[in-house]
Amino acid sequence: MRTQFTILLCTLHSIACAGPALFTNEARTPQVASRRLRPAVEDDLDDIVTVFLDAFKPSAGWQYAHSHDDDYTDYTWTCTRQFFQGEWESLHPSRTFINVIAVPRDGGQHHDDNLRGESVVSFGVWNWMKPQEEVADSSFPFRPHQLHAAPGGKCSEHLDVNTTRAADLAQQLSLAVEKYIRNLTEPQLYLNLLATHPDWDGHGFGARQVEVGLKEATRVGMPVTLLASPAGWPLYDSLGFRSLANITHEMFDGLGTLWSEYMRWDEKESGVRSALIVQ
Repeated sequence: MRTQFTILLCTLHSIACAGPALFTNEARTPQVASRRLRPAVEDDLDDIVTVFLDAFKPSAGWQYAHSHDDDYTDYTWTCTRQFFQGEWESLHPSRTFINVIAVPRDGGQHHDDNLRGESVVSFGVWNWMKPQEEVADSSFPFRPHQLHAAPGGKCSEHLDVNTTRAADLAQQLSLAVEKYIRNLTEPQLYLNLLATHPDWDGHGFGARQVEVGLKEATRVGMPVTLLASPAGWPLYDSLGFRSLANITHEMFDGLGTLWSEYMRWDEKESGVRSALIVQ
């Protein structure tokens, strides 16, 4: 991914394409006959974009910055997909890894030679980080309500974004990232982004994704860090992450505050819960 990620806006392209119909908006609890966690492949990007948008659109941060989002559903999906494609093509595999949890589209069993027969329902993006090292991937850290846009075209017009709100929020987040994430004193594994599609909540997919990261970090003797949203904080707390700082962002128009939590997990510091996780 391109270097020097700064936290900016989501800008998207208007084409009549809302993505594949992988999920529904109806309340349901899918039964999982078979699932597997595996590395992401490029063919997963359509599913990943759908999971990302459906998971984060209801959040307060997204609604604040994307106040015109409901009028540009197709635009949002198409340009988010364009952005993810560019990021994928610029990945540094030695510094970033992406895992997905996939389920068979037909509700049956997995077939190793038929990834197209699967739907991705959860994904996690991880960054290996070292002190004094320029961040290799541009989407660092990747915040759900703020995306880069590819230059030019309709995606540069920010049609679904309140640019004043988004720019101010971007500046506040950039300061927090510089203080808590970029100023490293030791190598660490950073959980950049974690999302599970709302239709598939309740199956422990988020916890499973995090457990893989904890095992990887334990293997090399590194801590794990992240910036937790209010929705994600209970999961990370239950897995032994410690809250080190609360980061508050003031919103315009008298809308109150947004917050996130800087959290850290270390095998030695996280006690009995960590020992259970990394077995």
